Amino acid sequence: MNVNSFTKKSTVPAIPKSAKGASPLNEIGDVSAVTEMFKRLRQQNAQYDQAIQALIAANRIKNGWEKPAEPEMSLTIQREVLVGLGDTEALAKFDETHGAELAQEQAARMKAAQQIVEAPTRVKALEQYIQNLAGQIAAGLDETLIDEEISRIFRPSAQRMLEAAKTFVQAWREMQSVESVLLTRVRLHHYSVTGDHRTRYEHELIGRPREGELLPTLIEGLAIEDLRDLNDQFSRHDSELATALDNALRTVGFDAWGLKVYHPKSEHDMRSVYAPDPNPPKKHLEHSHGLAAVVRVDVA
Repeated sequence: MNVNSFTKKSTVPAIPKSAKGASPLNEIGDVSAVTEMFKRLRQQNAQYDQAIQALIAANRIKNGWEKPAEPEMSLTIQREVLVGLGDTEALAKFDETHGAELAQEQAARMKAAQQIVEAPTRVKALEQYIQNLAGQIAAGLDETLIDEEISRIFRPSAQRMLEAAKTFVQAWREMQSVESVLLTRVRLHHYSVTGDHRTRYEHELIGRPREGELLPTLIEGLAIEDLRDLNDQFSRHDSELATALDNALRTVGFDAWGLKVYHPKSEHDMRSVYAPDPNPPKKHLEHSHGLAAVVRVDVA
């Protein structure tokens, strides 16, 4: 007998929220050790990114992709001409008038030349700095501590789930037991007067749950809409709780979203530090100067 479709939808109370004091929001506790680790890692990530940008700039100069701006040399040339002429009076007057500007011009020239000369050394020094920083990042990260903290926060929810599951299993076994006894007591054997066995009426109180469902959508006395709602809630997490917990964790700094852990290369690894240039020079295709071959196909 299946009257499930005729059962009026009942007012099923919402799945109860955790009682006061028994909520993941109240079980975060002291996570300062991990948050300090994340804070340090965030600072080191910023240092790493800054060093990579400096390395890209140094590599561009080293590889000849970018040259420092050429400084002015007009005053330098004028003074060299006066020196060549041997006009000491004009030279003294020039130095008096343009001394400060000349010094700035010469300093700019030295800086531009120094950038080109120092580029290979700067690249080497930056790569060593990045290598050392990666070593500090890897050495300062304690994944075991992180695992211990997330397990500590998670366990109370798992325990509450286990206790609720025990209650559910007890109720589920009760329902199945009642169904088994009832269906046994009403099992009738049908025959025709000629002695042939006839198909008997199949009474059904509990259907079969489909894959991914907590409960079958056929349970005698329960509205199918209620069962579907429970199955839907079973297959989805609590978005309201998830948002609140996520905000609470981020507020206390328990947040490693987007952080990267860099590891130093081995002693025998000769590869350069990975620092891709966002705007590398375009490669020009080489044009052939020879004549193109012409193939003629004769059709008989």
